[in-house]
Amino acid sequence: MQQYGLHFGGSRLSNIQLNIFAEAEEFLANYAGAEKALLLSSGTLAGQLLMRVLSQYGEVLAAPGAHPAIWANAVPEVNTWESWVEKVQTIAQTPGPALVIAANSIDPLRVRRFDFAWLSALSLQRELIVVIDDSHGFGLTGAEGSGIYRSLTLPPGAQLLVISSLGKALGIPAGVILGPKMWLERLWVSPYFGGASPPAPAYLLALVQGQSFYAESRQKLQANIQQFVQNLPELVDFHFFPEYPVFYTPNSGLAAFLSQRKILISSFPYPTPQDALVTRIVLSSLHTDGDISSLLESLHYYCQSEKS
Repeated sequence: MQQYGLHFGGSRLSNIQLNIFAEAEEFLANYAGAEKALLLSSGTLAGQLLMRVLSQYGEVLAAPGAHPAIWANAVPEVNTWESWVEKVQTIAQTPGPALVIAANSIDPLRVRRFDFAWLSALSLQRELIVVIDDSHGFGLTGAEGSGIYRSLTLPPGAQLLVISSLGKALGIPAGVILGPKMWLERLWVSPYFGGASPPAPAYLLALVQGQSFYAESRQKLQANIQQFVQNLPELVDFHFFPEYPVFYTPNSGLAAFLSQRKILISSFPYPTPQDALVTRIVLSSLHTDGDISSLLESLHYYCQSEKS
């Protein structure tokens, strides 16, 4: 804060610039394995900026469950991941304008990691641009938390762009776009980029200089996940996958039960107030062994109360 202050209200196009923006973008590009990175003030803005540009370039096909920031004007038309994949395969193998497909890397609500292995087998008859929202994986999944970028294998000629909030695992109020230099240079000259204020510079300095802290926190988080999973009552219906700290249950009554025992878990209607409750337990690196043990004890009591 002494070096940069908490806020920079200018444009990234201004003649007055702070070095930390370019330094943080170079760090994030190297961290993720991308050619270039572009920082914005939020993940939602990152997605909206990218899709504003791409929707003018090609036909957009958004996957079910994709974050609204990457819908563009194409609200998901299919209800299942499998039917969306089939539709992409059909369109990609038919000559036509560029196809832009947009999807989340992870379903953060019902805790499902999406499979993109089919991408490499596509036989393209048109240009393909793949947009992935990795907001719920970046900083946590992949090598040293570097996310999905390196792990995706695309067919020859296809291009990959990844957007992410930095406010989830990394705890930084900002968003990032990762991808080829050519596309990020196009985004740089967009009025929606130049007309927006960038992230707070002090947070970016903390991101760049705090990697040892992040590594320690990921290690502690994995220990918490292991402790929880190894002692989880079998009767509790949780959806989760290995090494991920979110546990979804269709039983929304669990939240009220735990609340009576002074344990607060995530349970609210999403994405609108009219939708059904989404109930999840979310672990963090700040939870102590005692916190996990107390949660597990309450879950065992819950199972006993459900049986009686």
